[in-house]
Parts: sequence; structure tokens; C-alpha cells
Amino acid sequence: MFFRKDVFLVTALALVFGSTTACSRTAAIGALQAALTSLVQNKSLAEQFVRDVKTSVDPTDPVYQQVMESYEEARDSYNNFLNSVELAAKTNQSKPDLSESAESAQNATADFLEGATKTLRPNANTRGIAFRRAIVLPEGLPKDLSELPKKSRQDIINHFDREVRWRSWRQL
Repeated sequence: MFFRKDVFLVTALALVFGSTTACSRTAAIGALQAALTSLVQNKSLAEQFVRDVKTSVDPTDPVYQQVMESYEEARDSYNNFLNSVELAAKTNQSKPDLSESAESAQNATADFLEGATKTLRPNANTRGIAFRRAIVLPEGLPKDLSELPKKSRQDIINHFDREVRWRSWRQL
């Protein structure tokens, strides 16, 4: 979950180790806090669907296996997006092209959410639901990270890693 300590940590790390201008640092800190919130919400949403499926569907049911595989695909795509962001930040790319990995993550996650929803509520009409909009992938994250000095950038990347990476089906 996202806690006040997360906001404090992002702010403190950036301020303590900051060497860029105060204005760009402040903007980057705000953007990083918003990104952390969005990414934690994405993780929480997906993990809640997994827990709901695990408690509501018999593991021997073929649909259980389909939802599990869909989650693993979404998790891999989502974590690949995070890997791309981290790589861009570590190599100091402020404007990398993440559109392909972001689109893949959003599409795979939307497919998982739709499949899980149909599994949990088979009679629900999901045609009007914009599952793709449920997942928010912050734009400009590599740029915001690049505004920070190397040490604080790595500390924040490590913190994001702990808080926003999706866990495997079995870990949930």
C-alpha cells in the first residue's frame, strides 16, 4: 500500500541528495510522488483481482488457469515497462521511447482485468467498461528521475522496485 512514509522518503531522498535547480527538483519530486501513487494503485488493483479469483474459483476449473496465465502475462508486461523506465533512468535518457512497452503493459493488464471480471461476475456486461483506462502509467517518469542526482535516483528506483513491482500469482 501507499503510505505517507513513501511520500516522505521520495521527498527526503531528492532533497538530501539534490544538486539540480530547486525548481526542477521540486517539479520532479511532485511528479515522482504522483507516479508512485499511480503505480501502487495499479499493483493493488491487479493483486485484489488475483485474491478474489483465488477465493472464488476452483483451481481445477480451466477458467482459473486462463485467468492465472492472463495475470502472469500482464505482470510480465507491466514489470517489463518498469524495467524500461529503470534502464532509461540508469542510462540518463530523459526522453526514451517507452510507448511500445507502456502499450503492451496496458493492453495485457486490461485483458487480465476483463477476464477476471468475467470470471468473477459471468453475467456482467463488460462491453462498456474501459479496462485500459483503469491502469495509469505515468508519462515522463525517466525525465523526472533524470532530474535527480545519481545516488538519490538509484535510491528512488530501489524504493519503486519494492513498492510497485507485481508479485507472482503464487506469492499472492
